[in-house]
Amino acid sequence: MTSSSAKQAREALGNRLREIRLDARISARELASRAGWHFTKISKFENGHRTPTVSDLELWCVYCDAGDLLPDLVAATREIEKMYVQLRRLHRAGTARYQRQVLDEERQAQRHRVFSISLVPGPAQTADYATAVLTDIAAVSGYPTDDVAETVTVRMQRGALLRSARVFHMILCENVLRIGVVPPEVAANQLQHLLTIMDYPHVRLGILPAHVRQYMPVCEFWITDNTEVEIETYSAILRIEQPSEVAVYTKVFDHYARQAVYGRRARQLIERALGELRQHRSTGYESTAQDS
Repeated sequence: MTSSSAKQAREALGNRLREIRLDARISARELASRAGWHFTKISKFENGHRTPTVSDLELWCVYCDAGDLLPDLVAATREIEKMYVQLRRLHRAGTARYQRQVLDEERQAQRHRVFSISLVPGPAQTADYATAVLTDIAAVSGYPTDDVAETVTVRMQRGALLRSARVFHMILCENVLRIGVVPPEVAANQLQHLLTIMDYPHVRLGILPAHVRQYMPVCEFWITDNTEVEIETYSAILRIEQPSEVAVYTKVFDHYARQAVYGRRARQLIERALGELRQHRSTGYESTAQDS
């Protein structure tokens, strides 16, 4: 699986490599011969089907007499590699380790904008909510649960940043308040926690009402300052740094921010969801749902 962003970045790099080769007046077969490659390797690079290594770029620049362009080409390649991080590789290294990396990045940033369709964002999660979600992810994906507790501990440290001078603007689809991703008692405590963090001076929590006509939500995303967007899929974490693409997500976030409700109206939606949850529990809804 590849992200559209990574694919576009590889294609842009491929186009640049083709321009360098054409400017040097070298045919694809001649360059392949000089570099000791099969001639199809040139086509794969130039059409964005394969990302060149640093060694590949060094040879390309040597035989195309473009050594001064090597640093920019290497930087572009490394950006592509950062765009697509396989979750399987991440879990092998340990999710706690990744959470510590995220914590360090969030400490360095001054502004975070989060749009969520199905889950409460990490820093706003309670320990029980985070434990339930991370345990389910491990179970479904076949990953070990050894470091779930440690991962939750780090996630709670991320939550402490909500009290800092950093600005957190979070927009949650109303669906997030009701979707059954955790047990009812955990969900109730989580909703109560959302009501608490709404009062933090640098937290702006908006709810996107379900009845409001809106641009179709395609994915959840996180914008750090104005420099990076992160998207998590079932199999990968995508990191986007190209200014033109960051601008697209910024525009989408601003669109939802104008449609979301805040303050008293947002609190009413959370309290309504909390009341419905408690009512269902008192009428035996949970056991009925499990029996069915």
